[in-house]
Amino acid sequence: MLVDEALLDDPDALQRRDEHRLLWALATAGAQVRRAVETSAEFDLARLRGETPRSLLVASDGPPSAIARLLTRLSSDRAPALTWHGVELPRWAGPSDALLVGAVDGRHPRLAALVDEAARRGMSVAVVAPGDSPVASAAARVPVHELPAVMNPRAARWAVLTPLLQALDALGLTEAPASLLTQVADALDETAEQCRPSGERFTNPAKSLAVDFAETRPVIVGAGPLASVAARSAADAVQLAAGLAAASASLPDGIARAGALLRGPAADPAPDDLFRDRLDDSGPARARLLLIGDDGDPADPALGQRSDAKLQLDEVAARRAASALRRLAEHLGVRTSGLDITGGPPLARFAAACAFGDFTAAYLGFALGLDPGATRPAELDH
Repeated sequence: MLVDEALLDDPDALQRRDEHRLLWALATAGAQVRRAVETSAEFDLARLRGETPRSLLVASDGPPSAIARLLTRLSSDRAPALTWHGVELPRWAGPSDALLVGAVDGRHPRLAALVDEAARRGMSVAVVAPGDSPVASAAARVPVHELPAVMNPRAARWAVLTPLLQALDALGLTEAPASLLTQVADALDETAEQCRPSGERFTNPAKSLAVDFAETRPVIVGAGPLASVAARSAADAVQLAAGLAAASASLPDGIARAGALLRGPAADPAPDDLFRDRLDDSGPARARLLLIGDDGDPADPALGQRSDAKLQLDEVAARRAASALRRLAEHLGVRTSGLDITGGPPLARFAAACAFGDFTAAYLGFALGLDPGATRPAELDH
């Protein structure tokens, strides 16, 4: 696979290649969070306050992302939560339940119909969508946070996610005060600075990892609840931006799957195997492991109301699995790097990990001669 490493060390060439300004848009993630905090009064979240919903449904029109996974993860300790892909609400959904909708594009009839149906059933509903979109119009009777008119869908995660986190807080399903969201914005800004286009490849970890991923099989593993969501988000970003078959796994439960991904396909056939393909004896690419660290602060409310003992048990199990996976990688000769962001609450560390994955995927796409900021035909048409 041809990799243009020189491009990554040339900020001017990167800027010319980045016709859709994806790198700039990714760097605005912190500003997206701050905008949502500053305009929260316009969201009319007071209408959501009351009894905790019996269950939560989350629907979105965006490409694969961490939005729905994070929201369901954070709220599942206080109420059953699931991502909803149906064109109609489930029969059991009613006034005791809640629906959150994040519409990056806002033109999809499915989401507009869900919002209208939920309002008619008396559900608690909150919507994030472009102001002049059909989804926003369907939400005339429920709280709506209006997105800016023009946004790159690959860099809109926090513009959508932040107001939905505020809605979760209003519903009593998690705690996302302005002080916590400010820390998230700071973490996103720090990651954008660390991964900035002007940084040389040997000092910019996202550029360096992008080159490694281009020549290997990316295996991205998360150790802990939120880290696992971040790992899946990074793998999705690599697939969308570069078309590579990046794999993800979560620890501790996914340790066996992660180990199998590191080992890869079966060994090459014996030299005297008459049936092997002699036109290509290069063999499968070696795995490249990125291990995203735990979420481990038991005192932080962002993970819900689980007991300290439960959180500590999760952390210990995830870290033990991560250590075992590192030992296996060393035994197999698999190159490994860790993204264990220390300091700050779990949600801020999650944000930094997702942002790092987004920048890595973007640089990987550019290095392979692609335009990772371009929206593929029909990508949002579902």
